[in-house]
Amino acid sequence: MVTGANAKARKRRQTMSILERDEVVSKLQAWQNQAVDSEEIWQWSLQAAETRSTSDDVIKAVMEMLCALPQDLWIEEDAEVMIDALQNPLDQSDLSVNLLWNYPDIVDLRRRRRALEDHPLYGPYCVD
Repeated sequence: MVTGANAKARKRRQTMSILERDEVVSKLQAWQNQAVDSEEIWQWSLQAAETRSTSDDVIKAVMEMLCALPQDLWIEEDAEVMIDALQNPLDQSDLSVNLLWNYPDIVDLRRRRRALEDHPLYGPYCVD
């Protein structure tokens, strides 16, 4: 027996459009080129995560990063790493996901917190 909530969730999954790599790369390039700001890419990622679907593990990893953009202090320069991961061949997805998971280890968060402490989006997350 299908409950009302289960039926709604199943219908929502059936009507979700697929999020593809080229769309995510395009959004990241717009952010990198400052055609959209951090707030816009973050809001887009939250909406896309809610309304779109994908089976691509690299897209999932990038979207997870973007959905945590303000608290993890991701900025335009970080888009390059995400773009590189998305442009790797599908058969190298494990390598790309590993790159994304390890990327935060090389970011100087202390310096980034100081630089962004007065930024309206990032500032609340810049406390030590």
